[in-house]
Amino acid sequence: MIKIRIEGLPEEVEKFTEQLEKDEKYEFLQKSETYPNRNSVYIRKYVDIRLKEQSNLDT
Repeated sequence: MIKIRIEGLPEEVEKFTEQLEKDEKYEFLQKSETYPNRNSVYIRKYVDIRLKEQSNLDT
């Protein structure tokens, strides 16, 4: 499992998360809500993913 913190402008974070979800190499295990960064226009989101080939090995 890989834990990723995605940080940027709201539109960038959402677009990147959507693109990552569409990539068939990864399986999303968990995706957090967005959190505002203190004193900033940036937000962050946390995702847990794993390679789909790894999930096939786990079964």
